[in-house]
Amino acid sequence: MGKIELLAPAGSMANLKAAVSRGADAIYLGMQRFSARDFATNFNEKYLSEAIKICRSNNVKTYLTMNTLIKNNEITDFFRQLSAAYSKGIDSVIIQEISLIDIVKKNYPDLKVHISTQAGVMNSEHSKLLGNADRITLARELKKEEICKIRTSFQKGLEIFCHGALCASISGQCLFSSLLGGRSGNRGRCAQPCRKRYNGGYYLSTKELCLIRQIPEIIGLKIDAIKIEGRMRTPYYVAAATEAYRKAIDSFYKGKFIIPKETITKLQGAFSREFTEGIFKNSHDIFNRNKATGTIKEHKKEFYEVNTKDVKVGRKNIIPKLPEIERKRNNTKQLIVRAYNIKDAVEADASRADIIYFDILNPGFCEVKKRIGCRLFGAIPRIITDDDIEDIKRVIKEKKPDGILAGNLAVLNLNLKIPIHLDYNINCFNDIDIRYFTKRDALPIISPELSMNEMNKFRNKNFIVLVHGKVKLMTLRHKLEEGWIKDEKGGFFEIKKIHNGTEIINKKELGLFSQSSHLIQNGIRNFLIDSEKNVGKITAIYRKVLDGKDISDRRLRKKYILAWSCRGVK
Repeated sequence: MGKIELLAPAGSMANLKAAVSRGADAIYLGMQRFSARDFATNFNEKYLSEAIKICRSNNVKTYLTMNTLIKNNEITDFFRQLSAAYSKGIDSVIIQEISLIDIVKKNYPDLKVHISTQAGVMNSEHSKLLGNADRITLARELKKEEICKIRTSFQKGLEIFCHGALCASISGQCLFSSLLGGRSGNRGRCAQPCRKRYNGGYYLSTKELCLIRQIPEIIGLKIDAIKIEGRMRTPYYVAAATEAYRKAIDSFYKGKFIIPKETITKLQGAFSREFTEGIFKNSHDIFNRNKATGTIKEHKKEFYEVNTKDVKVGRKNIIPKLPEIERKRNNTKQLIVRAYNIKDAVEADASRADIIYFDILNPGFCEVKKRIGCRLFGAIPRIITDDDIEDIKRVIKEKKPDGILAGNLAVLNLNLKIPIHLDYNINCFNDIDIRYFTKRDALPIISPELSMNEMNKFRNKNFIVLVHGKVKLMTLRHKLEEGWIKDEKGGFFEIKKIHNGTEIINKKELGLFSQSSHLIQNGIRNFLIDSEKNVGKITAIYRKVLDGKDISDRRLRKKYILAWSCRGVK
């Protein structure tokens, strides 16, 4: 294994030159679309060619971020942009949509595929599921020991973030921005609700990650690359951060690792919300509740000189061959209810639910199994580390559920041989995703960020739709106290503890009621209710809807929200 790679952000040409001039081994950048930093300056085709030429002239690799969720009507444009970038000479593409790995590898054989931190990879089984990728950027919510276990079992490239902004939520599992304002963080347009005020303070605002002092430990883990966050930061920030980590890495390999005090001072001056080593060092002191905006003490205007040679960077243009998507209607009507206590499970069964989801780690699981007549699926936690895998396999073997609801893709690599449903945090967003998961015998709950109109246009209707219940806005590894937070506009959000973390739930529940009949008319017949309120009564209402009966819901609907069902997300 060679030296660890230093990967720096380039949200503009000035930032790219700053990174290259200060010793980056690789840079990552976005184009006009499909980048998780949609509001950065980003690069058009002309400037991408220039960027690649500068990088090649300085022996720096160029990675293109196309790591957002993609709608069906965007797939052609996605691959058109990728083909254009490929022809210019990019070294790799960074994606969130794991269903695209094999398609990219088949059509662009010498292009590396890196999986974004947006995919939320937190354990070895999940990483091995993605073995056809060339590199995985791990979730930022992992301890050093957890990273070590993944490294031991995964033979391809691994990358971690070492510096920059942190999300409160696990990346790729935040619906907060899109519910409140229609701007999806999963599509690069986050409105940063975690930087807003709650209960009079910045309750969810995080500090800045800074692992520069941990360079020896990171290299000892045999990580392939460390990554600096900051495509929307200033060129001076990019230069300061890149230079600091370059010197730290080089000093380690020279046998004299040292971080001068002035290095930290310079990093803090370039941008800081206070620094934290985060969960990497098993610290949950990651919140800065006094402020949401960063402090910039130094903002020098510098000239970043880079060499430019006459180098060949192009490839032939590729017209990719995309998989055929069969039209499939779902003729089996299934009413699925997620229950959180024995009483609600029994009531849902009495109201003719077809499947009940119940936490498989809940001591009452076996009692529910005795008292209901419908099928019982065990709900698996969304946050699973390697330490959890054997316990979960043991519990499944002991309790013998009829199927599994999985909030973590590790489950697909456990050879369980029972039906698997995928929770909506998996972000199934288009027909290619459906194809990918159904080939692995998994039935996904479609992303709730899609509108009903967008769902109706899917060619393959084999998916589940959340039609009623609570909306889980964030999944956090951090352990917050249970309770309620209130924003400045009067919105209330519940904080609840879950296995290995916390979730934040919108107070008002989703309720489609009779409007969900539009889904049935278009061949979508798997409905999910996820509520802790009047579960028996609500189940009975949706049973009538599925059975084609009229219901009177005008008064009921006033207490609920439609969320994304009509407007979708940008």
